Amino acid sequence: MLKRDCEREAEVLQAVSSGRVGDELREHIASCPGCRDLLEVASAVVDDRSALIREARIPSSGLIWWRANMRSRQQAARTAVRTASFVQIVLLITAAAIAFALVGTKLPSLDYRSVLASGMSVTIPLFALAAWLILAPVAVYFAVTEE
Repeated sequence: MLKRDCEREAEVLQAVSSGRVGDELREHIASCPGCRDLLEVASAVVDDRSALIREARIPSSGLIWWRANMRSRQQAARTAVRTASFVQIVLLITAAAIAFALVGTKLPSLDYRSVLASGMSVTIPLFALAAWLILAPVAVYFAVTEE
């Protein structure tokens, strides 16, 4: 905890920040070494602040508008990509679940002997369906992006 040398330090700080140091306070500052040091440091800080404010370059309104517009577009793009990624992940998981469910189930109306005799494979339509379910969101993603 900081120990204050003088109980009028807050008054000195307020006087320096307002730019008005009264005669009574000047007499106290002349007799109090802690307040004198505080006056020197606080005056230097206030002078530096004033100089920085005078030298500050304010950007044009067009530049500020352009930056705000770019920031909002970038935020919108990030949100869109995040949403598209989420939807794509959900669709991929759904496609994988459907593919595994279809591969694991038996089709009751299908006669495996006639399929094997004809040389057609049952897994080809299932993998075609799974590939379509996986590749369709990717195709939509590339169709809607401008890059």
